[in-house]
Amino acid sequence: MNFRAFTSTVYRSRAIQALSGSVALTLLIVQLTLFYPSIYEQYESQIIEQSRVELALVRAAFFNADPEQISVPDTLLSDSLVGLVLVDASGRLLLNKGNTFDYVHDSGASVTESGTVHSENWTIPAKTSSLSGIGFIEREQIVNAALFKALGLSAFALLTSLTGALVAMFGAHRWYVGPIEQLIGALRDSRENSEGQLPESIEVTDGNDLRPLAEEFNGLIEAQRKAARQVKVKQQYLEFAAHHDPLTHLPNRLMFEDTLKRTVTETIASGLKFAVFLVDLDNFKFFNDQYGHLVGDKMVAEVGNRLRTMMRDIDLVARLDGDEFVVIQRDVEDTDSAEEVARRIMNVATAPYEYRGFTLKTAVSVGISSFPDDVHVQQDEHMLGEEIVNNAAVALQEAKSNGKNQYQLFNEKMRLRLTARIRLEQDLKIALQDEQFEVYYQPKINIHTRQCTGAEALVRWRHPVNGFVSPDAFVPVCEETGLIIELGAWILRTACIKTRELQEQGYPGLNVAVNISAVQFTDGGLLPMVVRALEESGLASELLELEITESAVMHDPEEVILSLHELSEHGMKLAIDDFGTGYSSLAYLKRFPVNTLKIDRAFITDISSDNDDVAIVEAVLGLGKHFNMKVVAEGVEDEEQLNFLKAQGCDIAQGYFISKPLSSEQYNHWLERWPYGVQSGSVIRMPELPAPDRTGTDD
Repeated sequence: MNFRAFTSTVYRSRAIQALSGSVALTLLIVQLTLFYPSIYEQYESQIIEQSRVELALVRAAFFNADPEQISVPDTLLSDSLVGLVLVDASGRLLLNKGNTFDYVHDSGASVTESGTVHSENWTIPAKTSSLSGIGFIEREQIVNAALFKALGLSAFALLTSLTGALVAMFGAHRWYVGPIEQLIGALRDSRENSEGQLPESIEVTDGNDLRPLAEEFNGLIEAQRKAARQVKVKQQYLEFAAHHDPLTHLPNRLMFEDTLKRTVTETIASGLKFAVFLVDLDNFKFFNDQYGHLVGDKMVAEVGNRLRTMMRDIDLVARLDGDEFVVIQRDVEDTDSAEEVARRIMNVATAPYEYRGFTLKTAVSVGISSFPDDVHVQQDEHMLGEEIVNNAAVALQEAKSNGKNQYQLFNEKMRLRLTARIRLEQDLKIALQDEQFEVYYQPKINIHTRQCTGAEALVRWRHPVNGFVSPDAFVPVCEETGLIIELGAWILRTACIKTRELQEQGYPGLNVAVNISAVQFTDGGLLPMVVRALEESGLASELLELEITESAVMHDPEEVILSLHELSEHGMKLAIDDFGTGYSSLAYLKRFPVNTLKIDRAFITDISSDNDDVAIVEAVLGLGKHFNMKVVAEGVEDEEQLNFLKAQGCDIAQGYFISKPLSSEQYNHWLERWPYGVQSGSVIRMPELPAPDRTGTDD
């Protein structure tokens, strides 16, 4: 017997003892309460009867007696009447006979009693007058009889109480302890056989004493089962919610990563292959803007359901984030089968979808990476999973860069580009710390006076190993990584300080144009950055021109309009760079507080021979004139182009015919040698001079 069972047994024994004792005590008290009053009443009745009998005998003996000649018959005194005292009416003692306990006749004296002898005061009629008497009656026999009877009844009551206690003990064991022990045993057996689960219901036959109690316990067990089922359902729901996407009900990123690790391990063990497909909806932001987020969510859910339906049960379709899905296809035979799956994914995902009267259709790009062909199998399994997903992401980015709505297989060329891209990003961070960047200046002139009006600030990167790196190679990376924020602030501050220095050297009318990235516009810190650069350099705000590309302007027109107005209110000049190469809306253009339009060099290069370029340039010049904007022509490379632009009313020219981009020191020398001079604070038209001598401008 274990400790718990022993303790339970002790408690039950004590409970039975307490119950039996209570029954015995109760019965004893009840019986004694009933017996003793009757014994006492009988005792009192016998006393009264004894006194009445003795008084009658005394009266009979002295009824005709002469007080002067009183005599007591020998038979009058007995075992009951042991003494007698008679006194006449005058108080004279007539008789003192028997055991009167040394009675002294004295007025006011008390009568002495002893033991079981009691005195009774009587009035006895005599022949001539009544006598007063005191009878001494022995009541020992009556007392002994009452005591014997009381003892007998007490013994009977005690015996009856003990019998009742035994009956109570037996009944408690029969109707309480026994059923409880059987029920506990049944519960213990059910629990031990349930192996950690909820116990089974207790089976009892009809008429069994345990049935009512068993039904109560069965009700409790069933309630526990119901609660356990509810807990299990909630646990299953939480488990599902933790590993599935709430919109599409597909596995989420967490479940995908777990499955990917397991798939890598199983594939290494089996020697088979699998492929990862990253699927991304093209231009989904514009889809949401056009139809609303509710319709967008329906489209995402529909694409997810289509992908899940087309794949096998052994494959996995998961939603990573937003409009991006991932597919793991197991047991891939070769590249051709992976491409076939990619084509099916695109066909299924791009099929029209009817919703609330709308015919919805989207395009998708797919990046594919295969295991183990596209990974370095020597590394850790966890890293293998990360590598194959990264490779698929690189292939997806390649598909989007090549025009979207297509699939791309990862290859070594992409790996090399990815490695170079990572190395370039690391070098850029070091370049910012080590001040490897330089600002170059490409002069601009007034076409009519040929005076220098200022310059455009251009960034150059002098790599310690690779030499000069083209801005086309590193600026996009800076924009993607956010480094353009820090780099752009440095370029702006450097250009403003340089221009202010030139003004102090005698060129007060020079201005400077600085390119602003679309990332800087959306960052929210553009205006504070510009104001800080002007304050640190001391440059007047009207001599700073900020250039933003046409595509960046149209990325979020309403937000850009607010930012442009804030800059304009602080006195800065604003220019749209590469105008004509994007998709500007004239409705927005008239709302932009822009001062300058810059014609892209692509329309200037063949202006002497291409009528289409001539038409475009004339159209841009007409727009500039209509909106009262200056027009700057980029990429001017000969006199003929310059004269044509002058004839068409163009304001500013910039290009290699005037000068290539110059370092800070070269810019100083160029300004000193430029034969047409530099505009002052107020522009003065000067007579035209021969074409400039470009000798030495390439230094």
